[in-house]
Parts: sequence; structure tokens; C-alpha cells
Amino acid sequence: MSDAMSEDKEKSTVVLHPHISEKLAEVERLKETLAVLIEELETLLYVRRDAILAQYYHDIGHLEHQIFCLETTIAELRYRIGFLQKELNYGNAISAEHLALLDAKVRAEFEKTREEIRRREEELRKAQDFHKGPFLSPEEVRELKSLYRQLCKKYHPDVGGNMSEAHKNRWSLLQYAYRTHDLPLLKALAEDDDALENECPDTLDALDKEIGRLHSQIKIQQDHMVETVSTPPFSYEEKLSDRAWVLAKQDELRQAISVNEDQRTRLQMLYETLLPSSGTMQ
Repeated sequence: MSDAMSEDKEKSTVVLHPHISEKLAEVERLKETLAVLIEELETLLYVRRDAILAQYYHDIGHLEHQIFCLETTIAELRYRIGFLQKELNYGNAISAEHLALLDAKVRAEFEKTREEIRRREEELRKAQDFHKGPFLSPEEVRELKSLYRQLCKKYHPDVGGNMSEAHKNRWSLLQYAYRTHDLPLLKALAEDDDALENECPDTLDALDKEIGRLHSQIKIQQDHMVETVSTPPFSYEEKLSDRAWVLAKQDELRQAISVNEDQRTRLQMLYETLLPSSGTMQ
């Protein structure tokens, strides 16, 4: 064997220090753990959350929204009645100008409330759309999760540490594909992997720092998971599975709707008695 060939063989068979090998394996294990946590949290926030909200709005939310709209109408009627009564108490005849001013005041006073109504209606629409699909098969869901975890280890900024702009751009695409359940796009991104690599620590001190960083990121993800499941809509998932509770809640809300509808009718009649007839309006 020539000296050149012997030298090439020696370069290709570099033996790592046992401690470095162990720490590299630990880094890889921690990255796998972190990737799993990230994928589980993404599933919680962008799949399970949508399913819970869809059920919530179907069973409870649409009734609560109806009550909110009724309460808003009642508040607006009270505002209008108060305005007109004040003008009449001063001895002022209600004119078209008064009514135009009143309409402007109501729009300004209840602008944020109307924005909230529009936001809730958009949530209701999304909940209705959720049941329309399309849905991935169980096999496709498993493939989606597996691909995402694999790519998380490479492109997620919390897993890889310092990321280049190219990594960030690729990660944004991967997030979009996963959150929209676009398996073909995720597969295409995986197949078109441009082999961007992060520099792997190669000293004991650097590896210890990386292990510490990964442990910290894992703790952050775990805390985020615990906090997430303790807040709505996840906090009422168990109640939604209790049909007796759902039926009792629906009955309670329908009674509230009936009470509010009666109140709205009474206020509407009072408001109309304060309005001038078209023939006497000044």
C-alpha cells in the first residue's frame, strides 16, 4: 500500500474520544426529545385546539354568541333611550339632526363591541369549516408527524440553536405545511432538503453547553405545554365530553336568551315611543 493511500485511510478513520462520543449521542437524544415536544405542542395548538373549538361552538359557543349580541343590542337601546329622554327633559323636540347625532354616538360608543361580534362570528365560521375537511388518514397523520419531527431536529431554532437566514426561511415553510396539514408540501420540502447543516460542537466544553441549552429548551416546552392545557379551550375539553353537562348548559343559555329577548322587545317598544312620527319631525 502506498504512503498516500495509508494517509487517506488514517484520515477517514478518525476515532472520537469516548466522552465526546457519549455527549454527541446525548445531544442527539435531547434533540429528538425536543423535536417530539415541539411537534406535540404544534398538534395541540393547531389541530386539537381547532377540534375542541369546533365542538365548543357547535354545542355551546353559538348560544353564548347569541346572548352577547342580544346584550349588545340591549345596551345600545338603553343608550338611545337615555339620549332621547335627556333631550325631551330639556324640552327639545327630536329632530332628524338629533337622530343622526345619536346614530353617530352609538357607532362610536359600541365600535369595539361590534368588532368583538365580528371576531366571534369569524370563529364560528372557522368552527363550521373545520367539519368540512379534508382530513388526512391515520397513516398520513403518522407520516406528517414523523416528517415534521425529523425536520424539527434540523430547522427549528430552539433545537438547532443559532440559525442562518436560510434555515429560518425553510423553517417558516415547514411550519406552514404542518399547520395547514399539507402533507404533499411537507414531503416536497423534505425531499428537496438543501442539506443546510448547523455546526456541531466538537469539544467537551461546547458539548456541555449544548446539552445544557437543550435541557433548558425542553423545560421551556414542557412548561408551555402544561400552561396551554390549563387554559381555554383545553380546560373545558372534559366538560364537552360530558353530554349531561352540555345539555344542562344549553338549557341554561336558552333561558338566558329568552330573558334577553323579552328585555330587548320591551326596550325597543319604549325607544319607538320616544321617536317622533315622520309627520312631526322637525
